[in-house]
Amino acid sequence: MRRALRRAIAFIVLLLWLPVGALALTGQNISTFLTYYKENVVFINGMTDRHMLPVELDVTDLKDGGRTQYSASSDALNVTVSADSDGIIESCEIRLLYPEGAQQGNSLYLDYVTANYHSLAFIMAMHISPEPESRYYLVEEIRNEMISNYGAYERQLGAYTISCVSVAGEGAVFTFTNNSLIPAEEEPADGGPTPEPIEEDEAANYG
Repeated sequence: MRRALRRAIAFIVLLLWLPVGALALTGQNISTFLTYYKENVVFINGMTDRHMLPVELDVTDLKDGGRTQYSASSDALNVTVSADSDGIIESCEIRLLYPEGAQQGNSLYLDYVTANYHSLAFIMAMHISPEPESRYYLVEEIRNEMISNYGAYERQLGAYTISCVSVAGEGAVFTFTNNSLIPAEEEPADGGPTPEPIEEDEAANYG
């Protein structure tokens, strides 16, 4: 307890001595995120023999020192990404919603499956690897852990705390929260095995 208190005090003292602007967020850049998302859609299309087009995100100036919000909303998918003035993502929330009246095979269900694939592409875009195959490893880990942990998953990935929860028949929420205040050159590690092809109905495992 005393050791933890000493560390906290030392960190506060360090902040007081550092010049203004010496510390900044590190993490995924919004331009990289958007580029990776589009690449991920192409990657998933290739794995599933689909022909999805990327979702266009609306851009809003938050009038707060250059902070910006990127968002998209539909009956089955809500995405909200906030970035600081340097373009570093502060938070990313992906909400996958199971539409009322959706039943396997009907149009609402098919919309949900498509939205689910887009949610995977957005999740993958938060990984720093330049290769879609490695980014897909994050999706596989989240899926497997949520199955093992009754719909819950949480871990630290570089600058981001990832928190996920799903409820069968309702959907899932995936949240990335930037809690870093470290030099920008430090980045989370990437990597992972070559992913297995996605089965047509596998998306339903997330919600």
